[in-house]
Amino acid sequence: MIFLLLVALCSSLVNNTTFGITGNYTADSTGYVGVVVLFSDTDRTELRGYATGFLISSRVMITAGHNLIEPTAAVSVCFDDGPIPYEIDEEGKIVDFDADKIYEADRFEVYPKYIPTLAGNQEFATSDIGIIILKEEVDGFTDFHLLLPEENFADTLSAKTDLRVIGYGLQYQVTPKKNPENSWVGTVSRNSAIVQLVNNNFAGGDKYLKLTANNGQDRGGITFGDSGGPVIYSSDEGEMVLAVNAFVSSDNCRGVSYHTRLDVQQVQEWINGYLE
Repeated sequence: MIFLLLVALCSSLVNNTTFGITGNYTADSTGYVGVVVLFSDTDRTELRGYATGFLISSRVMITAGHNLIEPTAAVSVCFDDGPIPYEIDEEGKIVDFDADKIYEADRFEVYPKYIPTLAGNQEFATSDIGIIILKEEVDGFTDFHLLLPEENFADTLSAKTDLRVIGYGLQYQVTPKKNPENSWVGTVSRNSAIVQLVNNNFAGGDKYLKLTANNGQDRGGITFGDSGGPVIYSSDEGEMVLAVNAFVSSDNCRGVSYHTRLDVQQVQEWINGYLE
């Protein structure tokens, strides 16, 4: 069953492996999307992985909730396009990102109703989303406020609507594919890919978007390290972030992916509490 195969998309730094937008991807210059570096200690000496997040104001970011649960104890963010150089210690662990500027989080919060499990269908029971409050405003985004959707906006879109997903990490899988921790290669860069909306008539469709995750027909998908990145809908009126990259249905990141909806009333009320 699909519910038993859900895979969270927070990357691991074990064995030097990280993961990102896959398939027919392109380099992306969306400046409000950044790398979220996760530490298991408050001194920021023990890196546990990295993910993606995006600004909704000059100091407030959204990411996936599963990025911020234990053992995450501290967060730093950078907004370089990439490739971002990094150093490796004797144990093969990444110990430093060589970014132009790194912003430290003052605090972070997970959506109170989030259930951090992939067992059964519990992951669909609530929204996988978190908030990061930075210590300072991000350069160039002093008056920035991201356009978020009206309530239930995604329900007005038809199946096969083109959307764009953005994230950082490695980009493609090599053989053998049995161990995803050791089968992806690429650079730590911001990339994007075009995906399509799948009919949302499924358990959890009121809280998640289901999108294609295939490499054919000039499209791509998300994979490990993209969790927390935005799903963007474009129209003549501009760009709108509809959802947050959350998880996929297999280790090989094929088939479909799931994304936390931002047009849910309770989620919007929670987010707005950090913007007042």
